[in-house]
Amino acid sequence: MKNKATLDSYVATCIESLQQYEIDQEAVIRPRSFAVMAEAVEAPTKGSIVGEGMLSFTGNLSVGNRADAQNAFLFATLVANKKYPNEEDGKEWYALFRQVMTDAGWAPVTKYYGDLHIGGTSARMDKLVLEILASVVANVAVPGPASALMLKVAGDAISALQKRDTALTIYERNLLENGVGGIAAGSCTEVNGEVLMAVGAVRFKRRNTSTKVLFVDVDVRNVKLYRGETLFAKNEFVADEVRQTIKDRLSGNVKKKIEDYDF
Repeated sequence: MKNKATLDSYVATCIESLQQYEIDQEAVIRPRSFAVMAEAVEAPTKGSIVGEGMLSFTGNLSVGNRADAQNAFLFATLVANKKYPNEEDGKEWYALFRQVMTDAGWAPVTKYYGDLHIGGTSARMDKLVLEILASVVANVAVPGPASALMLKVAGDAISALQKRDTALTIYERNLLENGVGGIAAGSCTEVNGEVLMAVGAVRFKRRNTSTKVLFVDVDVRNVKLYRGETLFAKNEFVADEVRQTIKDRLSGNVKKKIEDYDF
């Protein structure tokens, strides 16, 4: 009973925090039809744009786990964008993002934040974020084939955007609207009943109104960049209890910030 009371108290604190977080633009998460995935770990045929992030999922992930991952990621991004929109607040942005993810039922197992130094005057943001994600996945304590697949589906999902004009336009619009740029790539899988999400991120301030960020060289002169790396594990009990609160917070605006696409 004591453990139950402790869990209930923790969930109540999470719900209170989720209700108090401020977000600039709320979004409707429209019902979608998902194919039934096989139990074996296999690559899916869809990726998802979630706000300023690109998420990929191995084929054994359930529809419910996929939706929970999308909603938590979007909400955490919106909260962090609202409170820490400035380039110099990159460390605080990522710390708040992780805290909101935790309140949403995704606890960080490993985490790292550090400055990102790049030689030269330009960089490809899609390549940078994949390199960072590879660093996260390399430290995931899951069987080799599963961790390799997490990185593969992330790379496939990002590459596919280059051929999906509508999806890429939505992603660039989401990024442009915030004024501050954040490129994030995540990969989700399920191993022995535990749902894991590896996230790699780069954050930088937009200097102009260009609508192109991915697949082009971005001028990084005099721009401070940082890299964030986190492996999240889903806490099923907390996620179940806070799910409706997150959906309610994401239901205030018709502007869509989640989009699935084929790859």
